Amino acid sequence: MKTTQFQKKTSSTSKESTETKSRTRICDSFWGALIILGLSTLPYFHDIITDADGLKSWVPVIGMENLLTDSKDKVLGFSKYRVFLYTFLIFLFASIGWWGWYQSAKNKIYGNALLLVFASGAYHVALIVFNLRRTVFNEFTPKLILFGLLFFFLGFFSIKKYGPALHKVIVWALLFVLATLPFFHDVITDNGGNLRPWVPNLGIETILTDSEGYVRGLRSYRLLVYLFSIYLFSHLGWIGWFMDSRGRRYRPFLLVPVALSLYQVIVIAMSWQETEFNSPSIKLYITLVLSILLAINFFYNNKFFAKSEITIKNTTTIKSNENEN
Repeated sequence: MKTTQFQKKTSSTSKESTETKSRTRICDSFWGALIILGLSTLPYFHDIITDADGLKSWVPVIGMENLLTDSKDKVLGFSKYRVFLYTFLIFLFASIGWWGWYQSAKNKIYGNALLLVFASGAYHVALIVFNLRRTVFNEFTPKLILFGLLFFFLGFFSIKKYGPALHKVIVWALLFVLATLPFFHDVITDNGGNLRPWVPNLGIETILTDSEGYVRGLRSYRLLVYLFSIYLFSHLGWIGWFMDSRGRRYRPFLLVPVALSLYQVIVIAMSWQETEFNSPSIKLYITLVLSILLAINFFYNNKFFAKSEITIKNTTTIKSNENEN
C-alpha cells in the first residue's frame, strides 16, 4: 500500500518536473535560436533597409548615417552608407561564425587555430570601424606578418599541450590559409586588378571574362576574388560551428546561416548578382521557411526527448526505492 502511494506521488511529481523542464528547455533554446536567426539576416540586411537612393522610406532616421559621414561625404571611407553596411555586416557575420566555432571546439587540437581565423575576421571589422582601410594596417604584407606571428605563437602553446604531429601541422596550415581569405584578393592582385608578378597566370581570369569585359557579372577579377573569398570565409565558419556543436540544442538553427552563406557563394559563382535570385525577398523567404521547418522539428524532438529522458531517470529512482522497501 505504501509502495503504491509512493509510486503515485512520484509519478505526479515526475510529470510536473517533466513538463517544467520541457518548457524551460524550449524557452532557453528559443532565445538562442532567435538570435541565430536574426544573425542570418546580416549578409543582406543592407538590402532590407537601404536601396540605391539611401534609406528606405519605412526606415526611421536616427542620424547614424550623418554621424558616420565625414566632410568629404564618405561614410568611414566608403562611398555610400549602403556600401559601408554591406561590408561591415558581412565581416561581422563571418567573425561571429568563427567565434562560435572556436567556442565549440576550443578544447580540441585545432582550437587555437580557430582563434587565429577569428582574429582575421575581427581585425577587418576593426579596420572598418576605426576607418583604417586606407592605411598601412590594411596592406597584405603587414597582415601576413601579423597573422604569421600569431600562428607561431598560438601553435607553440598547442604543440606544448597536445604534442607535435604531422596531421596537426596540416590542419593548422589549412586554417592559416583560411585566415587569409578576407584579404586573399590583395595577396594575388594589386590595386589595379592585375595579377602580382609572382602569381602564375593560369588563364582563370580569361575563362571567366565575357565578351563585354565582365568577370562573372562583376567589373573585375579582383572584385570577384574578394566577394567569393569573403562569403566562402563566412560559410566555412558557420558550417564548422554546426559540425562541432553536436549535443547543443541550438545546433539545428545553425543550418539557417549555413544555408544562406552557401546560397550567396552559389549566387556569385553562377553570376546571379543582378537576377531575382539575389533579391532580399528571396533570401528572406529562405530564412523564414527554414526557420519554421526547424522550429517545428525542434519543438517535436525537444518535447519528446525531454520526457523520455526524465521518464527513464524517474523509473530508475522508483525501482531503487522499491528495492529498499
